[in-house]
Amino acid sequence: MERLGILAEMFVEDVNKEDSMVIELFDTIVNFLFKVFQLTGIPFLVYVLLEFAGFF
Repeated sequence: MERLGILAEMFVEDVNKEDSMVIELFDTIVNFLFKVFQLTGIPFLVYVLLEFAGFF
């Protein structure tokens, strides 16, 4: 239980820093997921619109 408290304290200290590793990690993950959703979502949206318009 003490170890969990130490890890939580380290996490809070890191998040409060200007150059936080945790925040940079979340930023990298979110940017990657956004690009993946764009690459898969835009073609799917075009397909759905073309299907709805009756071109397929």
